[in-house]
Amino acid sequence: MAIDLSGQDSLVEAGSITIQIKNTRPLMPLANALPWSKLIQLIVDDLKLSTNKGFWWMGRKIKVRMHLAAYLLQRIYNLTDRKLEYQIKDNAAFQIFCGSQFVHGWHAPDHTKIEEFRNRLSPETARALANAIAQTAVDFGFSDPRHVDFDSTVQEANMAYPSDASLMTKLSGLGKKVVDFVSEKFSRLLPENLSVDMKAVKSLAREYFFLPKNKSIEIRREVFKKLHTLVKHQVKPVVQFCEELTDKQITQLPWNIKRACQQIKDDAWRYLLDVGHFTRAHTIKSGKILSFHAKAVKCIKKGKVGKDFEFGRVFQLGRNKGNFLFVLESTSVEMSDKTRFIPLLAEHSNLFGKGMIETVATDKGYWSAKNQGELIRLGIKTEGLQRPVNIKGKTGDKDLEERLRNRRAGIEPLIGHAKHGGQLGKSRMKSDTATLAAGYGSILGLNLRQLTRYQQGKVKVAL
Repeated sequence: MAIDLSGQDSLVEAGSITIQIKNTRPLMPLANALPWSKLIQLIVDDLKLSTNKGFWWMGRKIKVRMHLAAYLLQRIYNLTDRKLEYQIKDNAAFQIFCGSQFVHGWHAPDHTKIEEFRNRLSPETARALANAIAQTAVDFGFSDPRHVDFDSTVQEANMAYPSDASLMTKLSGLGKKVVDFVSEKFSRLLPENLSVDMKAVKSLAREYFFLPKNKSIEIRREVFKKLHTLVKHQVKPVVQFCEELTDKQITQLPWNIKRACQQIKDDAWRYLLDVGHFTRAHTIKSGKILSFHAKAVKCIKKGKVGKDFEFGRVFQLGRNKGNFLFVLESTSVEMSDKTRFIPLLAEHSNLFGKGMIETVATDKGYWSAKNQGELIRLGIKTEGLQRPVNIKGKTGDKDLEERLRNRRAGIEPLIGHAKHGGQLGKSRMKSDTATLAAGYGSILGLNLRQLTRYQQGKVKVAL
């Protein structure tokens, strides 16, 4: 085989090239299949209501088609804002998908504008977009809404494991951040001798963390109580100082110091009281704070291997035949399966029409006499609502029950794809609102990827 060594010493220079994007490229048929007018109509109200000055008809016009396409690409490929900006600038297929051929004054959006557009969309709008793609799949015949499966999953919040030793250390760190900044910039406001001894706090926290496992529970409780007493003594003056700051003084602070002050004012003393309850009663107080930045978080125990405790929120999902998901509105952090079965049926009717369901498959967590009665009332076969072993009664057609049970298991890998292809597994977002929207966006991304696979012929349409 011959070897060509040309160009090894040449410098790369800027230039222009012509790239041909064929209609068979995955994004091309997807762009032509999406109901852009319908999708844009879903987001217009958010764009009007989220302007800084309240006048959406004034100023420079936002190129909705371009930004919405960029948002969909971000959901499909699970890209960060900066990576999406680079891809749109460098990838010709991305540019065509975003409307470079017909959007007036088209340009590759900056990552700051990508983030701004995403933040202007409410979580409910992200959910509506995800469900709209599921409707589009039904319109194309890729999905059959007559056969549906229900299941729930947990989206973990962007937070560390909420051990009290770590949270108390973090709280002391917030106090030190505020004290150090005020002492440097506004020393006249700081009371005399106000400081936070982080060295002592971290030393005691390490002592508690690295206690040998064979130490008795009494010794461990004693060290933990010392840590709590020390943190309370260090943080209490900082809490009083933050509460005495006026609104005018707070507005002069940088955003990170302002946020730290707000977290100390809102959560510090309540959290320390809750930990104090644990040191006395050795039981966790109901509603105890698990994170200082994420509030919509619960400890979810679903009994999964390797996941005894998950800290986040529950999503209720439905799968139509053809492997497209729709998602129920998350009205609470801990959405129990039994109480969300009937709302899932109602959501399916709203999206795909009343009387459409013929069979439903769920796991045992959705079982209740009320839910079974609802299926009977709607004329749906009840064998798919799995019974717990302690529930007696006729089970109906054994073969049908087994087929529905096996079918229901098929939603599990689909949820896995949504988690690994998006932020339904663990969010990258910091705020509760952005975390919820990211979970809905993961379902949107999965449905878009499924639609692309059907259009490429990679999946057989078996309806």
